[in-house]
Amino acid sequence: MKRLAFLSFTIATLIAPIQVQAQTGCVKFPQKPNPEAELQYLLSHPGAVVCPGPRTDPAVTTKILEQGAAERAASGRILRCTMSGRC
Repeated sequence: MKRLAFLSFTIATLIAPIQVQAQTGCVKFPQKPNPEAELQYLLSHPGAVVCPGPRTDPAVTTKILEQGAAERAASGRILRCTMSGRC
């Protein structure tokens, strides 16, 4: 039952931004942040444009995006290293 509730919540979290994107051309995430669901949505929709929030700080946004890109690059390096066996 918990899995079903989690699945329905996850689906609702992923569908809500799609409805907003269809109306405005950009994705608006809920006020209560859910970084994992937002990241999953953005990874599955690479061309999605995120609407700016009411109090968006460009410097913080840039820092977060750079940190995320660095983490993904590091994960990719680790994966390639592990798969090649040359670690």
